[in-house]
Amino acid sequence: MKWIGLCALALGCGSSSKATPTNEPTETTPLTKSVAEPTPTRAPVEPTRSAGGGNRCSGIPAAEISVDGMLDDWRDTNAVARVGAEGDGAISVRCAWDGSTLAFAIDVKDDRVIRVKGGSEDHVTLSVSAGGKPVTVVAFPGNNLGKSKIVKPARVQAADSLQPKGFSVEIAIPGSAIPNMAVATASLDLHVVFSDSDAATGGDTQPLEIKQAIELSDRKDLFDDFLASVKLSKADIRVDIQAELDPDRKGKERLVAGGTAIGVITDQFAFVTLPAASAADVKKVELMPLGPRGQQVVAALVRQAGNGGSRELLMLWTVWSGQLQPLAQIEVKKEMDGKILEATWRIVKGKKAPELWLEPKPAVGWTAETWNEEPAPDLDPILLPWD
Repeated sequence: MKWIGLCALALGCGSSSKATPTNEPTETTPLTKSVAEPTPTRAPVEPTRSAGGGNRCSGIPAAEISVDGMLDDWRDTNAVARVGAEGDGAISVRCAWDGSTLAFAIDVKDDRVIRVKGGSEDHVTLSVSAGGKPVTVVAFPGNNLGKSKIVKPARVQAADSLQPKGFSVEIAIPGSAIPNMAVATASLDLHVVFSDSDAATGGDTQPLEIKQAIELSDRKDLFDDFLASVKLSKADIRVDIQAELDPDRKGKERLVAGGTAIGVITDQFAFVTLPAASAADVKKVELMPLGPRGQQVVAALVRQAGNGGSRELLMLWTVWSGQLQPLAQIEVKKEMDGKILEATWRIVKGKKAPELWLEPKPAVGWTAETWNEEPAPDLDPILLPWD
């Protein structure tokens, strides 16, 4: 059996030449071109001023928010979540994102703000996360029975203020203080709990809870722009994951794939159009751990048909500076008139980094004597079991 190995040259090991534009097909080569077409990168999107609402944070700059517990800076914004009834306890949450700082305003409606020594006290807890350890702030409002007490991380700003019908809390969190936050992060998990301590007066003590995702407006807009560029809807997206793809950037990038397009979203987006006739011909898009230092390589399995036959290509890309860079194109299956050549592949440990190893399967219908196709010059041809 013949084996070949491949590791990510762009990530520091092995050797492989970049794909060149395809030539005209030979007799048994499908008519579809094999080279994926790259597209220009979309420039970064500046956060726009917006009122927010739904589950999208507003676009108020952090410089315009004075973290004093008051709500006057939030007049032109919409709540992203509400729960409860004003007469028996209610909370509403607003959020703002300006590209670097995430701010919250929590408005608590409660006819009795309770602070008692040695007992349960009214307090609100906010946690926000990007898939890692959450940033948590716990605020006990100040009143004539007790001083304000806020438990928070050092880099987080927070303040509370009594209101005519309850209290309010403002919080500002640097994006860099949120674990796993990356330029590709488009949404965060929000969890807010108001613990209402009305037991002494016979009131309802059931905590009020909000648990939902919130969208960062500029990054959500970038995803929408990507969808528009490739003429897809959200329902067309088959892959949407975050992973360490780009050794030139810190943190994770967002990989999205649907239809015949693969895109990488950071503070910009770039994509390639696969050489496939339809979305059904894109059999798989996945990540392969072929790079050192934890970087992944983007892989797609694409079926092409023409001239009475078909083939499957394993296509690989690395990501550099937000761009998809072609690494390899490998024929892994050819079929014609019931005859089949096919290769399997797997990841193995290499000297410097993981490697991709391919092995031919036994031929069906073809032999060394009947196989007479010239290898295509623009890719690594199918492995032949008799070589």
